[in-house]
Amino acid sequence: MTHRSFAAFLVALTAVSVAGSACSATGEAAATADRLTRTARDSTRADSVARSRQDSINRTLPGYVVDSILPVEEQLRRFREAVGGSPVTGLAHASPSRDALVRRFVRAVGAADSSELTAMALDAREFADLVYPESPSTSPPYRQDPSLVWRTVQNPSASGLRRLLRRAGGMPVTLVSYRCEATPHRQGRNVLWSGCRVRLADAGGDTATHRLFGTIIEREGRFKFVGYSNEF
Repeated sequence: MTHRSFAAFLVALTAVSVAGSACSATGEAAATADRLTRTARDSTRADSVARSRQDSINRTLPGYVVDSILPVEEQLRRFREAVGGSPVTGLAHASPSRDALVRRFVRAVGAADSSELTAMALDAREFADLVYPESPSTSPPYRQDPSLVWRTVQNPSASGLRRLLRRAGGMPVTLVSYRCEATPHRQGRNVLWSGCRVRLADAGGDTATHRLFGTIIEREGRFKFVGYSNEF
């Protein structure tokens, strides 16, 4: 899921010819795009390494070893207690379709609306009540404490959202199309759509395709983002 950075897209959309021949301007734009593409790959690779390192650190913590011998029900009870709030039975602030969710996302990024983007993503209580209990993480060989699983979701999502807003927030663009993997993953009542890429256009009609968010979760006809891990 590593592709060209949205920053490269914005540079390409806003670049104008300042001096020199059309040929030299094209060469300079191509060189800039190439540098930004390499930067995007390096950034994504660094995120992957960081997540692996964090997982390794988690596994060395005393709490990880102790909690791993507890029943899943007790691990989940403790996680819910730490998260707080009332039990939930459905996804809050969700969209009625996957298309509607993606359109809403593009508008929110164009408006740099962090509150709306946060509302569109899975929260800890939804994870505890709706997602984790129906995931492979509750059974061997994939069993993991819910708090650790949530951190592996939330940490890259939080950093991804910050980078998304820093690099693309307030830059209005038009949604042309998007595509996710044809076959979703099903976990109980949850349907997970991964590998989504969005094609956007600027006011001049130039387009580019990017991975701007992570997995989309569908539950009982309602849609949210699991998180905002992206190509930045």
